This record gives sequence, C-alpha cells and structure tokens, in this order.
Amino acid sequence: MTDMTSAIRQPTEGGGAAAPVYTQCTAADKFAAQGGEWYLHYKNGATPTGTIFVNEQKAVAPPGTTPGVPAGATKWSDLKVSTSMGGTTELVIIIADATKYIDTSGFVNLQHVTPTTLTLAIFGPY
Repeated sequence: MTDMTSAIRQPTEGGGAAAPVYTQCTAADKFAAQGGEWYLHYKNGATPTGTIFVNEQKAVAPPGTTPGVPAGATKWSDLKVSTSMGGTTELVIIIADATKYIDTSGFVNLQHVTPTTLTLAIFGPY
C-alpha cells in the first residue's frame, strides 16, 4: 500500500489556507489518522474509474445474517464512496469521524478500482 501521509493538509482559521497536493492513487492507498473529520478530494483525468471504498476496520456484524459484501469491497461494512467516476470529474467525500476506519497501525485504508488517472488530496483532521 502507498502511504499517502505526505499529501495531508490542514487549513486553519486566520490565514492557514493550504493548497491541495494531489497524489496519484493506486489500487490500495492509506493515510495516517487519529480520528476526527477528514475531507478527501478526488480528481480524475481522462480515464473513467471504478468503485472507491474506505475500508472499515471495527464494525461488528449485526445479530443474525451477516450483510453481503458489496461488489469490489473487502467486507460488508466498507464505505462505498463512489460506484465510478467519469473522466475529468471531481468528487469530495467527508468522513465525519475516521475512528472506525483506522486500522491497528493507525492508518485509514482506501481501495480504488482502476485508478488509472485518479489523484487525491487529503485535508484533516478537523
């Protein structure tokens, strides 16, 4: 997995504007997080992209039948960000509280299907 930590920016009130830094996405990326709110800004070039997921780490299956795993996901509780992104499009996702997405190593794991021209800028934590 690619460690995208270097792309994280945190704008602050009172002159703390931060220019986005876009990192080329791979099939599996991650960024260091310690909870809080995060903004992910995806920009896609000319090639359409497949599904984008944030891999959930701490959900407990509800009693009874475990929900099915969405196509392309690693588990039933993964957050589907987008089914696909057309060429030359942008997408912003807000993760209100990243706590449930942080793995045991302190990273939020992202899964990108066919990210040929997909880039990502990460802002947080808030």
